[in-house]
Amino acid sequence: MHTGWKTGLWITLLGLMLLAGCGQPAVTSSSSSGQEMNIRIAYNLPAEHSTGVYFEVLAREIAKNTEQTSLKLVPQVFPNAQLFNDQQLPDAVSTAAVEIGQLNVGFLAGPEAEPLRIVDLPFLFPSWEAEWESEDGEMGRIFDQQLDKFNMKLIGWAPYGTVEFYANKPIKLPTDLKGLKMRGFGQGSSLLLQELEAAPVSMSSQEIYQAMQHGTIDGFSTGPSSVIDRGLYEVTKYGTNMKLSFLSFQAVANKDWWEGLPEDVQKAIVEASRVAQKASRDKAKADSEVYLQKLSENGVEVYNLTPEERELWLEAVKNRLDEYLEKTGDLGKQLYEAVQKGNQLHPVQ
Repeated sequence: MHTGWKTGLWITLLGLMLLAGCGQPAVTSSSSSGQEMNIRIAYNLPAEHSTGVYFEVLAREIAKNTEQTSLKLVPQVFPNAQLFNDQQLPDAVSTAAVEIGQLNVGFLAGPEAEPLRIVDLPFLFPSWEAEWESEDGEMGRIFDQQLDKFNMKLIGWAPYGTVEFYANKPIKLPTDLKGLKMRGFGQGSSLLLQELEAAPVSMSSQEIYQAMQHGTIDGFSTGPSSVIDRGLYEVTKYGTNMKLSFLSFQAVANKDWWEGLPEDVQKAIVEASRVAQKASRDKAKADSEVYLQKLSENGVEVYNLTPEERELWLEAVKNRLDEYLEKTGDLGKQLYEAVQKGNQLHPVQ
């Protein structure tokens, strides 16, 4: 079942896994709780980013919460793609090259991944709170069930922030993207760019700076936080503030490793994730206005849509939802209905 989504990066991963230490981590003696286990936690963004805050707090809380459990976990954290980049992390988690990692569903392959691409749909959530309501509710439960097919266990959500378009020319209307070579961050993003008649180019976020610098791409889709944190304002002049999406990454554990943990340790990790999720959500929302100000200070012209222009964008991307529902059947419909429940509780800010 899993052949298609494992083969692409297997050779690269094999070498990295040998360096990182693949398979189940060793359990060693400990003077406090009797046994301890070293675990690896990897993600793709800087430690100070809201996504990074999730994984850093998670590691700290796991260490604290398992001090007196039947097995003490000793996390080793690898931020900012030190071990695996965003394209490699899905296979890294599913093959136990790391025990816990950041997941971008845009880099999952195969039919089982299609329903999960709902988070790639443009303008899916009207507010931060609507996104969080869905993640903590039925949508999150369905994600957990579906990720089981990839040998992953969903343990939480690591908020990224909003996603926008950035380019070497102003982007105001959907037609402004026509013919531009634009970086996408997975299949869902690439499909949207195709819908808007741009030419999508898939690459890791670490590659954007050089690609813009050399003219390999004309623009990219990412968040204000990445433009600032990765210095992308040096190679791009124009951006949007349309809140194309509110995005979270999934924090996932290798399923085999998770199922081998004692129950009290699993509960300790779940509680650690709850604390980490709250801290990172608070930071993501608070940082959103800060990053917009920093974009302006660094010379990026950010365009705010008029209500009429927003309607043009909504019309231009509506086929993405229709195609998603047609491709994903009953499961996609269940996910979309779950999202709508959250949206009704937390409408536009």
